[in-house]
Amino acid sequence: MVHSTTPGQLHRFTSNCYREDLRASILVAALSVLAVFTWQALVVHYNYAGNWTGLYCLGDRFPQPPGLTERLWLFTNTYGYDGQWYHLIAHDPWQKRGFDRFIDSPRIRYHRILLPGLAHLLAAGQDRYIHAAYLALVLLSIFLGSFWIGRYAGHHGLTPWLGLAFLLVPAVLVTIDRLTVDAVLACLCVGFILFLETDPGWPLYLVLLAAPLARETGFVLVAGYVAALLLERQFRRAALFSTAALPAAAWFWLVSMRTAPSQLAWIGMWPLAGYAQRILHPYSYPLSPPVAFVTTLLDYAALAGIGLAIVWAVVLARGKKAGAATIPILAFAVVAAFLNLREIWDDAYAFGRVLTPLLLLLALAAVPKRRWTMALPLLLVTPRIALQFAPQALHIVRGMLG
Repeated sequence: MVHSTTPGQLHRFTSNCYREDLRASILVAALSVLAVFTWQALVVHYNYAGNWTGLYCLGDRFPQPPGLTERLWLFTNTYGYDGQWYHLIAHDPWQKRGFDRFIDSPRIRYHRILLPGLAHLLAAGQDRYIHAAYLALVLLSIFLGSFWIGRYAGHHGLTPWLGLAFLLVPAVLVTIDRLTVDAVLACLCVGFILFLETDPGWPLYLVLLAAPLARETGFVLVAGYVAALLLERQFRRAALFSTAALPAAAWFWLVSMRTAPSQLAWIGMWPLAGYAQRILHPYSYPLSPPVAFVTTLLDYAALAGIGLAIVWAVVLARGKKAGAATIPILAFAVVAAFLNLREIWDDAYAFGRVLTPLLLLLALAAVPKRRWTMALPLLLVTPRIALQFAPQALHIVRGMLG
C-alpha cells in the first residue's frame, strides 16, 4: 500500500529539518568561539604572563602614546604587527587624543574603522573596557562566520558542522593570533554568499555596507556585486546596492581630511608582476636549515594556492552559468593579479589574509557545485599560516608539563 505525504506533513518535516540545522549551526558556532577563546587564554597565560595585550603583537620599536595608562605587553626588538594599530584606533577612533601620530600609516589604518570603532562604542569610550570589547567583537565575527557557513552548508544539503571550517580560513587564523581586523571581512564574505541565496534584501545590503568599513578591499565585494547586477540588467537594484558604499566613502573622505596620504603603492601596472617576483625570490628565513626548508616549502604551497585561485576565477567567469558571486570572485582575482606591494608578498601572513576574500568566496562557491577542487587554493594557503602557531603551542605544552 502506498502512503501519500500530505502538504501539512511535508511542511512539518521541512520545519523540523530547518530547526535541527539551526540548532546544529548555533552549536558549531559556539564550539568555534570556545575553541578560539580557550586557545587565546592558554597563549596569554603561558606566553604573555596573563597580559591579554600580548595578542595585539605590540613592538617596542614603536613608541606608545603617553596617554595610555594600561600595562602593555611589548615584544622586544621588533616592529610588532598590524593588530597594534587597531588597538590604538580603538582607544582614539575620532583622532582627538593624537594617537594617530603613533601609527605607521594612519590614513590606511583609520580606513578600517569597523572593528576598532565598534569596540570603542561597546566600551563606551572607557579605556579599561576597550580590550574586552575588542576581543568580544572578534569572537562575535568568528561566531557569525561559523554560524553562517553552517547555515549555508545546511541550505545545500550538507552538514552544518562544516561551519568549523571557518577556523581554517587564513585571515581568521591571523586574527586569532594577532587581533587584526581581517576575520571581520572574512565573516562578511560568508554572509554575502549566504544572503545572496537566502535573503538578498536588507541583510545582504547591510553586509555590503559593512564590508568596506572593515577593510578597503570590501569595496571590491560591493563593486563586484553591483557589476553582476548590471550584467543581469537589474539596473534599479544595482543603483540601490551601490549606495552601500556611501558610508565608507564618507568615512574615507573624513579620514583624508585629517591624515597625510600614504606612500604605499599597492597596485602595479603589470599583472602577476609582484606574484612572479615573490616566486623567483624566496624569502630568506633566519631559522635552522630544516625549519627554513619546511617554511619555504609551505610558502610555495601557499603561492600555488593563490595562483590556482586566479585560474579558477577565470574559469568560472568564462562559464555559461556564472552566478552573482562569480564577478566578485573575478574582481578579487584581479586584485591578486595586480597586487605589487613587496611587504605583502614577502609574508604569507600578509598575502594570505589580504587575499582571503578570493580564497573564501571560491571555496564557498564550491558547495552548491560540489566541485571541491575549488576549495583547494584555500587549503594550500592554510598550512603556512598554521605553522606560525607552532612556537606558541610548544611553549604551552612545555608550560603545562612544568
